[in-house]
Amino acid sequence: MAVNDNKVETVEKAEEKKPELPNTKEGNLVRELLEKAPYAEGSVRREKRIEFRVPAERIHEFLELASETFEMLMQISVVDWLKENEFELVYQLWSVSESVHAFVKTRVPRENAKLPTVMDIWPVAETYEREAHEFFGIVFEGNPRLGPFILEPREYEKHPLRKDFNTLSYVKTIYGEDFDRYDESKTNYVI
Repeated sequence: MAVNDNKVETVEKAEEKKPELPNTKEGNLVRELLEKAPYAEGSVRREKRIEFRVPAERIHEFLELASETFEMLMQISVVDWLKENEFELVYQLWSVSESVHAFVKTRVPRENAKLPTVMDIWPVAETYEREAHEFFGIVFEGNPRLGPFILEPREYEKHPLRKDFNTLSYVKTIYGEDFDRYDESKTNYVI
């Protein structure tokens, strides 16, 4: 009998942790998606803004479900959480029919960061994935065009938007010590 009591307590605690969703258009959108994807967490940030947190291994599945309501992929951005040794990817979606902006967040380890491409859902993802690959080193499996995009070939493997990228050292290596100088009054460092 005690085992059943513990299960009931565990279920009750899990339900207590979930934030209450408002009875609004945004709350209903979050609720509908979470019913289809119980592995995700969702919340309403404010009017016309909702947010989801999704495990990396389920991100493609979730975004495929989300695409039924959110017709547009507006951007994929990356946050480098250096101390946590993770990248956080933020997929920004827009629902034309509902006029709601959704942020879908997932995290991957910085070392060998890999995610599936979402080009099959939104073809425009190709550009955002190429940019994230070039500047952070994230591999989007299934994207056939991951390669030099914006940076010059000598810079391609450097991933300059990572927080541990040493810009000063890189500039000195490429341009030599002449680029490392002070202004004429020797008070301001110029690079």
